[in-house]
Amino acid sequence: MNTQYISYLETKTYQTTYRAHFMTITEDVQKAIQASGVTTGTATIQTHHTTAGIWVNENEKNLIGPSEELGYESDIRKVLDAFAHPMNEYGHNDICDSRNEEGKRNTHLCEPDENGVIQECINGHAHAHALMIHPSITLIIKDGQLLKGQWQEIMLVELDHDRERTVSMLVQGV
Repeated sequence: MNTQYISYLETKTYQTTYRAHFMTITEDVQKAIQASGVTTGTATIQTHHTTAGIWVNENEKNLIGPSEELGYESDIRKVLDAFAHPMNEYGHNDICDSRNEEGKRNTHLCEPDENGVIQECINGHAHAHALMIHPSITLIIKDGQLLKGQWQEIMLVELDHDRERTVSMLVQGV
């Protein structure tokens, strides 16, 4: 049995495609654990963003969507929007927009500029949603495998709009 302490860091990027996108990344985390050689320890999974989170739950369509495919709002999207709806007013949405002399953002949608780049989005709701879905989790590793329940999946959660997201996985143990 190896008793040498190991610390292994892997970073990956993911492309989300819509608001409230729950992207399963369990397999990538397990691959990082296997690459690390850790048999007993912990895996910390962290997003590098304020409007994305890491969540453990069941990957079930009625629970997480996408709402667009269901034809109705998924359970979690209902909960998130009841807590902080995108169409509500937020002070964060009124911070200075460099493209508007009056300093206010003039749309509730993230629209690309002439170069196709999305900037200065109205996203106060996404920051509020981050109160419920945090940026990181830590899970136990036993016998080189994630210690999790049958239905548990690790998910990257997009709280804002489609974009590239970065996630780091730190595996530590022996």
